[in-house]
Amino acid sequence: MSMLCSLYRITPEQVTKLKDFPDAIGELVGFTAPPPKVSFLSKLFGKPPKQLSSSGQQFEPVAESDIFELNQAWHILHFLFSGTNAESPWPGGFLISGGEEIGPDQGYGPIRLFDSELSRAVAGFLDTQSFKMLDSAYVASEIEATEIYWKVSSEHTERQRQLEELWSMVKELQTFFEHTVRAGNATLLSIY
Repeated sequence: MSMLCSLYRITPEQVTKLKDFPDAIGELVGFTAPPPKVSFLSKLFGKPPKQLSSSGQQFEPVAESDIFELNQAWHILHFLFSGTNAESPWPGGFLISGGEEIGPDQGYGPIRLFDSELSRAVAGFLDTQSFKMLDSAYVASEIEATEIYWKVSSEHTERQRQLEELWSMVKELQTFFEHTVRAGNATLLSIY
């Protein structure tokens, strides 16, 4: 089983509503309860299952265009940004720490909210990153020693391919946060 990471861009209005209804965060990020099971007798007699009322729903899920999936790469990126596999100073450690925990535990802790100012800080941090910095931080023996969830390679060609893949992801992450900041929005980060 692996730990994944997703980021969600949300509006100031959604932030306000989320603070009023923190337990509804699953609706916002698209975590839904499984559909009700159909009993044997209902199947036998053709009775449809009871549908849950959506009248209590607080949020529509975040649009696909406002979601950024880091998937499993979040852990290696955290290491490359911070030099550790644990919590580290803000904003370099934003993938593991910082922000406001909101709502119930979603698997590996509550989802964290980066308001517009914290999102701006992350955007500024990401703007300082370069391929050269990633290359310097990508030391196979150190990555293996810290037990980062990543199949590290010290073979030159594969290492270079991995670095290019990670750098591409960093550039996409920069763009995600630039758009978030430009719109005055906030960010949710979920590790699950």
